[in-house]
Parts: sequence; structure tokens; C-alpha cells
Amino acid sequence: MANCPVCSARKKGTTEVYLISEGEDRYFFNVDKAKKIVSDGRPPISIPEATLKRIIALNDHAPMHLAHVDVNRPGIMLQRFGGLVLLDGIHRAALCLEQSRTFQAYMLNYEESLACLIRQEIASHDAGSIVRKLRKVMSTAPAFTPVVAELECSAEVLAQVRAALTAEERERFILKAVPQGRNQKQDLRRRGPEEAED
Repeated sequence: MANCPVCSARKKGTTEVYLISEGEDRYFFNVDKAKKIVSDGRPPISIPEATLKRIIALNDHAPMHLAHVDVNRPGIMLQRFGGLVLLDGIHRAALCLEQSRTFQAYMLNYEESLACLIRQEIASHDAGSIVRKLRKVMSTAPAFTPVVAELECSAEVLAQVRAALTAEERERFILKAVPQGRNQKQDLRRRGPEEAED
């Protein structure tokens, strides 16, 4: 649609890239690759309304684009720091919430999420930054549920993170250090707009 900022930003023949910003950190994901991964026949899952409200509150969307989306098409969720991020489908999610409909999404596991990562600019050496992110994840996780978080940092930084957490937080978090994304230095030439589809 000509007057819709989302529709007009899309260009045929480009790779769709989604940018996630968290403070100083920036993560660039290949949405087309995620779509290919979830086309393997896996079933989508229904996202609870409370989770959907939190997702909508954390993401920008263009209200005028809502009329152009198909709410029957599932979104795609990926995993970061033990929490879920809506990679594709923010406008569909917003419209489902507005219409009191169930929103469904395909889930990428940690390895699949990492495979879609094009580049990241992270403060992985900063234990304080990681602790703030973990606390943000905990604030949205169901109470008393353990939270598994695979952190792209060194074992030394992981030890600093554990030391900075409270005893209660250490009980809830299952922390593991993993190598940083293998694609983090890849450039973004020939990439499309840095926005998720809808």
C-alpha cells in the first residue's frame, strides 16, 4: 500500500533483516532464513495473551499497517538470553490482540536462533550489562519457573555474572557460557530494510 510506511519500505529481491536493540547491544537477524527453517513442518504454538501484551509493549509497530496483514499466518519467535523475542509477526500479533484472537508462532530453538544471526554488537565482556538483561528476562518469566540462559561470553564473565546475581536469582537461572555467534563479523551489504515483516 502506497501510504503505508511498512509496505513502502519493502523491496523485492532483498533479504529481510530484523534489528534488535538492547541498550548498547545490537543484533541483526536474517528473517528469510528463519522462515526457511520453520517451513520444516513444525506446528506453531499459541502465545498466551499475557505474553502477547508484553511483546507488543516492547516492540514498535505501525497501526496503519494492521489492515494489510494476515492474522492466520503464524509469526516466528527466537531465543535470546533465555527469553523469547518476536522476530516476525509484530503487526499480526498486535491485530490478534486488538481483535481478541489467538496469535500463533513458530519457535526457533537456541541453535536455530543463532543460525539466523547475521551480526551482533554486544557487550559480552560486561557482566553488569548481562545481569541487567537477565533480570529483564526474569521479570517476564512465569514465577518460580527455572530460566535457562545460554550466554555468549567467556567463563570468566559468566563467573562474574553469577557473583552479581542474588541467591534467589541464582536458583532460578540455569546459566551456560557458549561461544559468540560465528556470523557476528559478516557484513550487511545486499540486505533489505532493518524491519520485521509484520
